[in-house]
Amino acid sequence: MRRAGLIKPLLRINNNKIRDWRKNYANQVDSNLAECSLDPKEYVDFKRQLRQLNLPHKDGHTCLQLECRLCERNRQPATNAQKGAEQGLLAYVNKRTGAFICPNCDVKTSLANALLSYQLPTPDGYRRPPQRKPLYDSRFPHLVDVTLEACEALGVKGLKEDQLNVIGAQWDPKQKLLHFRLRNAAQVVVGEKVLYLGDRREETFQESSSSGLLIHGAANKNKAVLVSNLLDFIVLATQNIDTHCVVCLPYELKTLPQECLPGLERFKELVFWLHYDASHSWDAARAFALKMDERRCLLIRPTETEPAPHLALRRRLNLRHILAKATPVRHKAITTFGAMRNDILSELQNIEKVNGVKWKRFPVLNKLLKGHRRGELTILTGPTGSGKTTFMSEYSLDLAMQGVSTLWGSFEIRNTRLAATLLRQYVGYPLDERLQEFNHWAAEFERLPLYFMTFHGQQPLKPVLEAIEHASYVHDVMHVIIDNLQFMMGVSTYRGDKFWEQDSIIAAFRSFATKHNVHVTLVMHPRKERQEDELTTSSVFGTAKATQEADNVLIIQDKRLTSVRGKKYLQIAKNRYSGDLGIMPLEFDKDGLSYSSQIQSGKRKREKNPFRGLTY
Repeated sequence: MRRAGLIKPLLRINNNKIRDWRKNYANQVDSNLAECSLDPKEYVDFKRQLRQLNLPHKDGHTCLQLECRLCERNRQPATNAQKGAEQGLLAYVNKRTGAFICPNCDVKTSLANALLSYQLPTPDGYRRPPQRKPLYDSRFPHLVDVTLEACEALGVKGLKEDQLNVIGAQWDPKQKLLHFRLRNAAQVVVGEKVLYLGDRREETFQESSSSGLLIHGAANKNKAVLVSNLLDFIVLATQNIDTHCVVCLPYELKTLPQECLPGLERFKELVFWLHYDASHSWDAARAFALKMDERRCLLIRPTETEPAPHLALRRRLNLRHILAKATPVRHKAITTFGAMRNDILSELQNIEKVNGVKWKRFPVLNKLLKGHRRGELTILTGPTGSGKTTFMSEYSLDLAMQGVSTLWGSFEIRNTRLAATLLRQYVGYPLDERLQEFNHWAAEFERLPLYFMTFHGQQPLKPVLEAIEHASYVHDVMHVIIDNLQFMMGVSTYRGDKFWEQDSIIAAFRSFATKHNVHVTLVMHPRKERQEDELTTSSVFGTAKATQEADNVLIIQDKRLTSVRGKKYLQIAKNRYSGDLGIMPLEFDKDGLSYSSQIQSGKRKREKNPFRGLTY
């Protein structure tokens, strides 16, 4: 993995590197940028080098701000007033990932490449190649000013056409949609966000490498309200909230790209006033607050008296009073019931969302586990060859299809084979006999929020945790799967005691799940037991720490080889959330590699009546 710690030797650059830099100056975008990461020592070291080079910089909430010498405009002398006013001339260095981002010249590279450009002067007579053309291109050519028809279709009481025009809305009468432009920190249009008034569906169109935000308000305001959808944005932006700017997130509560963070640097206070329309978005505010520096973040917890903005306006509630009740996301200490009272009320009134994301393929798990929640640690174990990886593939696929972004760490089987299994479970039948359908299903499957670590075989703990932490920050991963834990043992400095080594690994994942509010699932082998004996929580390999630290313990029991009528089933042996224990029968469909009874039931119905569901 490339590290930003390689910056130090760059102070002693030889002539060959200078020639290479001059030759490829305009093409310094690092294709491996996603692998960059910074630790506090490297960040301090980078700032020290900036001081040695006499480069002025400012330490922001999430980014280090400095003048961009990659900008053509920035090579011209500017007055102090111009430097303060032209925010587009600023470049941003993300404190967590080390990504160097300039929203003005559309450059994204690593710190090593960026520092190289600061250290070397532009040679005399050198002519910088032109910047590549912006990738933004509107998909809606028939846009006009907002009309009365749009206001009536939106359904917001008292809303007028001029109010929507002031906040930058445009109307497409053919497709019946409202259109807004997304801008980056340099106020450059990089995408668009649309609201279809027929079904209230939202879509975002922009390049992932240059994500922007929708912001309304005066440039001198240092407070902002963050909302998750366009309807809430329209309500707050047209209600004359004088104290705060209004910011609409680009991808609702699914993800927040790091390219958006520079656009929020100017705000000293961020208030999350979100609409939780899905259970997996319940903890999104806390996850986003970790990205934006919790110390400046406040949260309006959803209750009956403090709903989302558009619901509050419909119920004629005072929006300013609700905004004034925002409380800090981060508490140094909670010592009284009164401090937790709003949290408890909010959870009780939104109990189904607090329970977590429901499985669609495994309804029995919904009855027992109540749902899939962030911040928990799950252990799955079972005999060798019992189908742990196959079950976990479908288990995670079910959640990913509902928007739960998932990171797979498969050390036992290669990613191509794992992805082929997931694709087959997604389709429901093998594609090797229908290769003409591959491109269609592959395009559909590629839209799922699934990511894969490239590790294979035995791996030490440190690089794995670094990769997971990076995925949590950059891709907003909610679910991490490690298959299996034994492949992370025997390669660290604790080779003397394997049980102590395993305990330290489990403690690290437990701490990560709690700190980053990510659900971690560990696949583990059991101890060698007699085939006729059932596995229990004490059968998990190692000491009792594994099952003590876990919130959920799932055991695959396979009795098909020891009994004439033996069955295979999943046993919920520990459930810290609700305490409900039980079993779920596992019947395997080889064509679809599926354990879901509902998928198999639908398949049998189609085989019995192939014309079922067809209309003419």
